[in-house]
Amino acid sequence: MTIETFEGVRIAYLRRTGRYGAGNRQLMEALKSRLRAMELFDADTAILGIALDDPARTPADLQRYDVGVVLTGPAEPHGLPVRAIDDGRYAVFEVSHTEEGILHFWRNIQELTAGLPLDPTRPVLERYAAQKVSAHRCEFCVPLRDRGTDTP
Repeated sequence: MTIETFEGVRIAYLRRTGRYGAGNRQLMEALKSRLRAMELFDADTAILGIALDDPARTPADLQRYDVGVVLTGPAEPHGLPVRAIDDGRYAVFEVSHTEEGILHFWRNIQELTAGLPLDPTRPVLERYAAQKVSAHRCEFCVPLRDRGTDTP
C-alpha cells in the first residue's frame, strides 16, 4: 500500500444507474470503445471506476456508477461530461486485475484498511492505468481523512 494525494484530478465520464456488476463492465467497455474512436486510448490512459452508492443502503435500481478517463490536459473528449475527483489523500492498493483479485480486495477491505484514518464521505476509486492493466494489475484508491483530522 502507498499513500497518494489527488489534487485537481478531472475525468470525462459516463454514468449508469442500476445494480452493480456486469453493467459496470459494459459501461467500461463502452467508454474504452468511445476513447478508441476518438484516438484517446493509449499506453498513458488511466480510467477510474467509481461506485457512488453503498449497495447496503441503496436499492439496486438506484445504484450509480461512473467510469471516466483521467484528463491530463486542457483538451476534453467531445460529448462527454467532465467532473472533478475529490482532492485529498488516498491509500492505494495494487491488486491482481482478475475477478478473484478484485473480489478478494472487496471482501478484505476492512482488514486491509484497519488502522487507517478512512474518510467515509468520499468513494473508493478503482484505477485502471493502461500500463498496470497490461501487467494484469489495477489499483483501489481508498480515501483518507486529511492529516489534520487523523486523531480520533
